[in-house]
Amino acid sequence: MKKLVTVIVVGIISLAVFFSFIYNEPEFRYYLGTSTGLKDKPVLTDNNFTIEGVIVGIQASTALTFIENDILFLEKETGKIRHIENNVLVDEPVWDFNVKKEGCECYTESGLLGIISVDSNIYVYVTEELDSENSIVENRIYQFTWENNKLQNQLLLNILPGDGNMHHGGAMVADHNKNIYAVIGDQTLETELRNFNNDLISDAGIILRVGIDNKVKSPSLSDSPNDHYYGVGIRNSFGLAIDPFTNNLWITENGTHEYDEINLTFPKYNSGWAKIQGPATDEQLQNFVGYSDYEYSDPEFSWEETFAPTGISFVDNKWKKFSNSVFVGDCSGNLYKFQLNDSRDKLVFDNPELQDLVLNADDSNAEIIFGKNFGCITDIEYNPDDGYLYIISYLNNGAIYKISPKNLE
Repeated sequence: MKKLVTVIVVGIISLAVFFSFIYNEPEFRYYLGTSTGLKDKPVLTDNNFTIEGVIVGIQASTALTFIENDILFLEKETGKIRHIENNVLVDEPVWDFNVKKEGCECYTESGLLGIISVDSNIYVYVTEELDSENSIVENRIYQFTWENNKLQNQLLLNILPGDGNMHHGGAMVADHNKNIYAVIGDQTLETELRNFNNDLISDAGIILRVGIDNKVKSPSLSDSPNDHYYGVGIRNSFGLAIDPFTNNLWITENGTHEYDEINLTFPKYNSGWAKIQGPATDEQLQNFVGYSDYEYSDPEFSWEETFAPTGISFVDNKWKKFSNSVFVGDCSGNLYKFQLNDSRDKLVFDNPELQDLVLNADDSNAEIIFGKNFGCITDIEYNPDDGYLYIISYLNNGAIYKISPKNLE
């Protein structure tokens, strides 16, 4: 009897050790969660589209980019840049940054935050801890070249503030002329760039023209800071996108507890923060005095209640009748599809409740919901080479998905 009990106890312990070991594998957790219903599978609301998993069980990824026929993606908290080659994750990271670690249980938006490729050049945005003992932290933008499946020739382009826990931004995009833009949140700094009436300037709350002067790393220290600022008055953003048909730059922006936004920007654009959130009232417009000669413009769309919009992306003519759409993700698990007007500078709606360009608390969002159950979406990127829209679901057992119309050839 004692022998039988011993065998049973040993068996139970062995099983516990085994399951503990395999549960530490994110890919196993992903499949366990989705198969048992503990983790929802993403679904699309439009039957004209298909969704596929590219890779599952990835660790806290914030952004991806395409290089040749492969994918590079970021692990926010480890500081590692990972390589998916021929649809297989390469074991060794292609780069490893020392990212900011809070040393507390508080939430932080710092880490490895943005990546984009232009030809053979790779641009990376990272909250880098340079000296842990003296708490020297900077948001830095680097350029690399991609050669022989390696990142080489590291070059520092820009240095931005990085001390705060929040509003580090990190999204990047390139326009048709290969100009690179990045966004950094306001870092909660009360400066002229947040439309405060003082003489303080810090490189936060801006859309930055990346690396336009190799002698200037921090624009605020230059003789002409405005040459580096494409836009100002940004509270916080996780999404930039270039319209492939117009070359217009669009941005998602997070509000406080109300009025998240989608904005069409332009050179010397002012988003209005910290004086305006959501569509401005007549009184706000009349009394608005903003930074320098930067011009305020109302959002193209707002959420009255915050859903934390993140990635944003356009598609092209490979998507045929769907090419006149812009796709946006949020950190509440939703994937949206918005319809553009013919000139592609406004969003249009069939639902009268949305024609005021605000999703109010009692309005139906059925017209714009394209997908659900994505967890927290951190990036949306369209690959013009293969015609797929790629989505990152940010969880420690998260995934990268790809979406396309069923009739994509």
